[in-house]
Amino acid sequence: MIFYPTKRELMDAILEVLKSENTMSTSEIDNAVAIKLNLSEEHLSEESSNCYRMRWARTELKQRHLITNPKRGTWILL
Repeated sequence: MIFYPTKRELMDAILEVLKSENTMSTSEIDNAVAIKLNLSEEHLSEESSNCYRMRWARTELKQRHLITNPKRGTWILL
Protein backbone atom coordinates (compact mmCIF):
# COMPACT_ATOMS: atom_id res chain seq x y z
CA MET A 1 0.00 0.00 0.00
CA ILE A 2 1.31 3.43 -0.93
CA PHE A 3 1.38 6.09 1.79
CA TYR A 4 0.20 9.49 0.60
CA PRO A 5 0.89 12.51 2.80
CA THR A 6 -2.01 14.78 3.69
CA LYS A 7 -2.45 18.10 1.93
CA ARG A 8 -1.39 19.86 5.15
CA GLU A 9 1.83 17.79 5.31
CA LEU A 10 2.58 18.62 1.68
CA MET A 11 1.90 22.32 2.19
CA ASP A 12 4.10 22.46 5.31
CA ALA A 13 6.92 20.64 3.51
CA ILE A 14 6.70 22.98 0.50
CA LEU A 15 6.95 26.03 2.77
CA GLU A 16 9.92 24.52 4.62
CA VAL A 17 11.89 23.72 1.48
CA LEU A 18 11.19 27.17 0.02
CA LYS A 19 12.54 28.78 3.21
CA SER A 20 15.93 27.23 2.45
CA GLU A 21 16.14 28.62 -1.11
CA ASN A 22 15.16 31.95 -2.65
CA THR A 23 13.78 30.49 -5.86
CA MET A 24 13.01 26.89 -6.77
CA SER A 25 11.64 25.16 -9.83
CA THR A 26 8.64 22.87 -9.59
CA SER A 27 10.83 19.78 -9.98
CA GLU A 28 13.27 21.03 -7.32
CA ILE A 29 10.38 21.53 -4.89
CA ASP A 30 8.94 18.10 -5.70
CA ASN A 31 12.32 16.41 -5.17
CA ALA A 32 13.06 18.30 -1.93
CA VAL A 33 9.59 17.49 -0.55
CA ALA A 34 10.04 13.84 -1.55
CA ILE A 35 13.31 13.67 0.38
CA LYS A 36 11.84 15.50 3.37
CA LEU A 37 8.80 13.19 3.54
CA ASN A 38 10.70 10.02 2.51
CA LEU A 39 8.60 9.51 -0.62
CA SER A 40 9.56 6.98 -3.29
CA GLU A 41 10.09 7.56 -7.00
CA GLU A 42 6.67 5.99 -7.52
CA HIS A 43 5.14 8.92 -5.64
CA LEU A 44 6.70 11.41 -8.04
CA SER A 45 5.74 9.85 -11.35
CA GLU A 46 3.61 12.11 -13.53
CA GLU A 47 0.69 9.69 -13.33
CA SER A 48 0.66 9.43 -9.53
CA SER A 49 -2.05 11.02 -7.47
CA ASN A 50 0.70 12.41 -5.22
CA CYS A 51 2.04 14.51 -8.11
CA TYR A 52 -1.48 15.84 -8.60
CA ARG A 53 -1.78 16.53 -4.86
CA MET A 54 1.54 18.44 -4.88
CA ARG A 55 0.18 20.69 -7.64
CA TRP A 56 -2.96 21.40 -5.62
CA ALA A 57 -0.91 22.09 -2.48
CA ARG A 58 1.17 24.69 -4.39
CA THR A 59 -2.02 26.20 -5.83
CA GLU A 60 -3.60 26.54 -2.39
CA LEU A 61 -0.43 28.12 -0.98
CA LYS A 62 -0.48 30.57 -3.89
CA GLN A 63 -4.15 31.41 -3.25
CA ARG A 64 -3.31 32.05 0.42
CA HIS A 65 -0.54 34.44 -0.74
CA LEU A 66 2.21 32.40 0.94
CA ILE A 67 4.07 31.58 -2.28
CA THR A 68 4.00 32.87 -5.83
CA ASN A 69 5.35 31.89 -9.21
CA PRO A 70 6.86 34.92 -10.96
CA LYS A 71 7.34 32.85 -14.10
CA ARG A 72 6.14 29.47 -15.22
CA GLY A 73 7.65 26.60 -13.24
CA THR A 74 9.45 28.88 -10.74
CA TRP A 75 8.28 29.43 -7.15
CA ILE A 76 9.26 31.81 -4.35
CA LEU A 77 8.17 32.28 -0.76
CA LEU A 78 6.40 35.57 -0.01
